[in-house]
Amino acid sequence: MQKWSSYPATETFYRLLEWLNGAESVFESNDSAFSGAAANTSKQSSQRLQCSGRLMILYRDLSVNTAPAQIGWLTNAAAHALGRIDPEFESGAIGATILPVRFITLPGPAARQDGQQLMLSFWAWGENEPEVMANLDRTFTNITAVLRRLSDAIRHPPPATVSND
Repeated sequence: MQKWSSYPATETFYRLLEWLNGAESVFESNDSAFSGAAANTSKQSSQRLQCSGRLMILYRDLSVNTAPAQIGWLTNAAAHALGRIDPEFESGAIGATILPVRFITLPGPAARQDGQQLMLSFWAWGENEPEVMANLDRTFTNITAVLRRLSDAIRHPPPATVSND
């Protein structure tokens, strides 16, 4: 993203990575990719330019990534929240995909090291480079807000309610 460093989206993305891999997050990232503004090849938008990329998300506690229910919850919660956070925004999109991973640093046989992680794919569109990058910044802002909310929900779950049945 160095070529794109003059745009706020770059700093927004680096702040997201810093938070994700920092002590305040229950998640971390082990990979990301970015393709800068280029001719739009997507049928998702009629705008002239697009950029795209991915951000890999996993639980910092690697053993949690071996529980399909936990990755399923993260994927569904992220997709649901991302769909609701900025519904009028049509110049960016985020997709959620579960990918298989082997966590070789976990003890035990290979079968107990098999797990999953979440890949967030992102796209932004615009008629010119500054517009694409502004829409990418909005996309990253939405991703950041959702991941922070999910991390906080895990770190600080609401108190259990007692039924009077």
